[in-house]
Amino acid sequence: MAESLDMKELREKAESGFCPAQCFLGICYLNGIDVEVNYQEAFRLLSAAANKGASRAVINLARMYEEGLGIQKNVGEALRLYKSVSHAEFLALVALGRIYSRGTEVPADPAEAFRWYSAAVKWEARVADCEEIKEAKAYVERM
Repeated sequence: MAESLDMKELREKAESGFCPAQCFLGICYLNGIDVEVNYQEAFRLLSAAANKGASRAVINLARMYEEGLGIQKNVGEALRLYKSVSHAEFLALVALGRIYSRGTEVPADPAEAFRWYSAAVKWEARVADCEEIKEAKAYVERM
């Protein structure tokens, strides 16, 4: 059985400005991990961590904008955020491929989708055999 997090200690570290704690606690609030989902707290903490350069926080903020989780949906802002960390984050590449392939909220752009999914496939040796890498490989193979 998984051990639960020491949420009191995590909150204290996050409130003291410790970036990894802000990012992690923000993700906890976003996904309801050991706390109730609280999009406002997630946004506050993830924004603080993103402002300090935490790429994982940026990805999660982008997801909030993409899906309208606790904030107004803004796919343009989600795209900007994903692109800002695409050099360092596999999941940003997959998200970009997904947005352009589906054409939801933005015109479908198969060439852009192929570009981002192809970049994601290059991460294959560095990521686990997950659904996202399978998705990227399948798209690239179809094209």
